[in-house]
Amino acid sequence: MALLLFLFHFFIDWASSFPAPLGPYFVERYNLDTRTVSVAITALGFLGSFAQPVFALFLGRVKNHLVSLYLSLSLAALSVVFLSLPLSFVLLFGVFLLLFLANASFHPVGAALSGVQNGAQGVAFFTAGGIAGGVIGPLCVTWLALRFSLEPLSWIALGLWGLLSIGFFRFRGVTLRVPSASFSLRLFPVLFPIWLLVGVRTFFTSLFHTFLPLYVASFAPMFWGGVFLSLGVLVGFFANFLGVALLRRVPIWVMNFLSFIGLGIGLLFLPMTQSIPLLFLLSLSADFSAFLTMSANVHEAQEILPEHRVFASSVAMGLAWSFGNLLSFAFASAFGDRVTFVLEVSGILGILVALTLLGVRPRILRR
Repeated sequence: MALLLFLFHFFIDWASSFPAPLGPYFVERYNLDTRTVSVAITALGFLGSFAQPVFALFLGRVKNHLVSLYLSLSLAALSVVFLSLPLSFVLLFGVFLLLFLANASFHPVGAALSGVQNGAQGVAFFTAGGIAGGVIGPLCVTWLALRFSLEPLSWIALGLWGLLSIGFFRFRGVTLRVPSASFSLRLFPVLFPIWLLVGVRTFFTSLFHTFLPLYVASFAPMFWGGVFLSLGVLVGFFANFLGVALLRRVPIWVMNFLSFIGLGIGLLFLPMTQSIPLLFLLSLSADFSAFLTMSANVHEAQEILPEHRVFASSVAMGLAWSFGNLLSFAFASAFGDRVTFVLEVSGILGILVALTLLGVRPRILRR
């Protein structure tokens, strides 16, 4: 079952990774400026993330969570099929929004189900599936966009959906459900520190992943942007497991500090060079830092509210991501045409957040 959840997550995040690396492609194909494209991409992130806690409140009460995960998977596959149609940019945005809503309905249930079955390691393995999809997605979509446009994506998506459907029907008689107590608004303040930290981290990573391909495309082929994003997520794959392994040995505030300081330094120096090897090192270090606490923060939230794992997962993921993506949307709206400025300011702010954590850790962090 853990493998099936891993593969489901792979597909969902493989498809959801398409918009950011395609930023330069949208600029050229639809004759748009970078601000319009960056605002659209960050808006998708916000809307999809904001929908997570809404889905979590509803889906926490369904009788079989495995079925709900399969329906989310199927909606994502249908969305990718629509990408093969000749769409205007507005309709394309609508298709991507449908895809991100499928993503939103999938994540809190998948993470909670993984945590119930195998604890922190289960959450890490589930997260690794999404990371693997994020590795393949940017490379796949940028290569196809350059060689064939987006039409072949529909056949790839249908093929993967068919294979995953076979895996799902092997477990069709199994009922999997995450235990859930009645919801209360009083639960949120308990998770506020995690929500805030993950939200701020999302703000920086959203700007990083949106503007890095746009920066690279200003002096190198668009494909390099996809390469950087894919390899960065690949490094994040290992950072994610390292973070869970360190969770029992290192205080969570130390891991959060390392995450923000590494991300901030990488973002600060990225726009200061056009050297592909140096950009490679800086982007990898930034992604390693960003992914270090991804599963660790979700596990912390689930451990704080073990009887509300779906809700806790949605707060540590979707609700926090929506806050971060809202900030990045506002930032891109104001400065989307100044790519290097966005990256540099993000780096400075990331370093300031890391230094702030050193002073406030006894008051806002659990341990």
